[in-house]
Amino acid sequence: MKTSGFLGFASLLFASVLAHAELVATNVSNAENTLQTSNQRLFASSQGAFYEITLGSSGWSKTPLPVRFRDGSARSCYFLGITESAGMVYTACTEDSLNPLAKKHLFGLDIFQPAPQLTEVGELHGMALPNGLAADASGNLYAADSGWPLLPGTIQKITLASAYTIASQTTFHRFFACKPNGLRYAGGKLYVTVNPFSYVGVSQLLRYDLGAGGLGNQVSLYNSLAFLDDFALVNGGAVLAEYLGGRIVHISEQGHELHRAGFSQPTSVSLLTASAFGPGSLLVTERGAGNVQHFVNDWGLQPRH
Repeated sequence: MKTSGFLGFASLLFASVLAHAELVATNVSNAENTLQTSNQRLFASSQGAFYEITLGSSGWSKTPLPVRFRDGSARSCYFLGITESAGMVYTACTEDSLNPLAKKHLFGLDIFQPAPQLTEVGELHGMALPNGLAADASGNLYAADSGWPLLPGTIQKITLASAYTIASQTTFHRFFACKPNGLRYAGGKLYVTVNPFSYVGVSQLLRYDLGAGGLGNQVSLYNSLAFLDDFALVNGGAVLAEYLGGRIVHISEQGHELHRAGFSQPTSVSLLTASAFGPGSLLVTERGAGNVQHFVNDWGLQPRH
């Protein structure tokens, strides 16, 4: 297990990283998460819009997708976590990230539709701030609720009756002294980044065995003093976004730091596998700058098997 410093060498690396990072999208308000789907489409979440990102002969472009609420209204939502399950992309959003009582929603889109739109699957209840979203091998969804100010958060389990219908939502796991942020599932295990109640303190990447009744056998893989946001699982480890550290960090499954690179307030990292994007490269969201960056590296990153 390795503990990183608050800033580390981020400032020293920033200039060199920019030479290897390609700007994919700008004006992405509070850029949050990205996802490459199994059919190699790219999506990004943000405040007020959910984008599809494409790479064509003239370069990268982003297109905001239509959003359809069940009641037919037109209103803004802050889109956060993204996951894929059974040919669908799901994302959670809040109508006001500063108000824990604001309405929360789950949206879905069909990844095989040439012109997809986000359609509300249902309202999420009892959540203060939905963050990470993950799907297990059985199609269940798990949402990280960062919780109320100065109070711990939970993981909510969402089962679906159909692609666009929620069957149930239950509190699957409660945290007692921290707030969950990013979620990923792989091989029967759930990986979670957790942070202290304020931006000051130790953040961790935790790994749990995922059972039908809850999470067990907690293992701490990595400690950070720089506030861990979302992350990507890769073969043999993970790449994490250290929001306050201004960097992303590649670690082994044993928590050893392998590589690092500087970015401006990174909130998420996604591994790209399509040949058109450069296999092993990364998409990194920069919240403060409102950018999505394409980071080509020599880290030897491969998908988690």
